Amino acid sequence: MKKILSLLMLLGFVSMSMAQEPAADGLDYGDFSSVTLTIKAWGTFGEGKYADAVMYTEKCSELYEDEARKMQASLTAKAPEDKVHDYSTLNDVGTSYYIRGEALMKQNKNAEALAAYKVVTDDFYYAQAWDPKGWFWAPADAAKIKIEMLKYKKDNDF
Repeated sequence: MKKILSLLMLLGFVSMSMAQEPAADGLDYGDFSSVTLTIKAWGTFGEGKYADAVMYTEKCSELYEDEARKMQASLTAKAPEDKVHDYSTLNDVGTSYYIRGEALMKQNKNAEALAAYKVVTDDFYYAQAWDPKGWFWAPADAAKIKIEMLKYKKDNDF
């Protein structure tokens, strides 16, 4: 019994020390929540650190996409404003894909940006994002505009 307890304590210390180590890519993922990852993606995007923004969005989708898909499937329309926070994972994943598209466009990775925007419009069209100016907006609606811009750019070889 003492050996089992000692082993469990050792595993606990190892996992605690691993959790405190920085990520291999050098990014600070905070508490790894979808909201934290989305905030960090917006922040690094705003700082012009587009590759970092992409990595934060990739981590968000890696950890939360399955849950977001379930939330999306449970809806028949965008959640009303008084219920929108009940779908925070869906909102964060949809917004993360939008941010990914924006960051990839800034890196002139237009085909990849188009793919990210299409995920928003095709899979997470009920996601909503809060604008600090005081309202919710739909990443899918904004992504549709970006898709058209990218198609026009491609068709006209700008």
